[in-house]
Amino acid sequence: MDIRESTPEDQQGILDVTISAFGGTEEAQLIEALRENGDIVLSMVAVEYGEIVAHALFSDLKVVSNDGNTPIFAAALAPISVAPTHQRLGIGSELIRQSLEKCEEIDIEAVFVLGEPKFYARVGFNAEKAECVKSAYSGPYFMVFETKKGVLHDFEGAAVYAEAFSGLEQK
Repeated sequence: MDIRESTPEDQQGILDVTISAFGGTEEAQLIEALRENGDIVLSMVAVEYGEIVAHALFSDLKVVSNDGNTPIFAAALAPISVAPTHQRLGIGSELIRQSLEKCEEIDIEAVFVLGEPKFYARVGFNAEKAECVKSAYSGPYFMVFETKKGVLHDFEGAAVYAEAFSGLEQK
């Protein structure tokens, strides 16, 4: 299994694994919209025998303090897709771990996700730390991973997702 940054040649494989993982096209359309709008900050794939079996996408997330003076370089993790044949094997977790390391390398200070707390807590995401950041998705499923430790200490602010997310239904 090879985990690496995606290339333009991976685009169809990324869409295929996303459609397969989610059983529909909504998340694939989100990926396309984020790509077309230039909002992608990192795209990582897991490849096995030349086939993309998982994908993690990180898009620009505007996080600014309430006083407007303290912006945080943040990203939103969404979607993450693992082919049904490769789910529950730890591939998604490992892809996220390596992707978070890459986020730190490119100076992303915090990564936010909307997802299942039990799963994301295993890879270091924390809902309590995210409470200081208000967003359209605030609540128990809104979590953060601080790639720059302590960046949210004494922080109060808001997060605004890329425009492509506004087309999604909140489920």
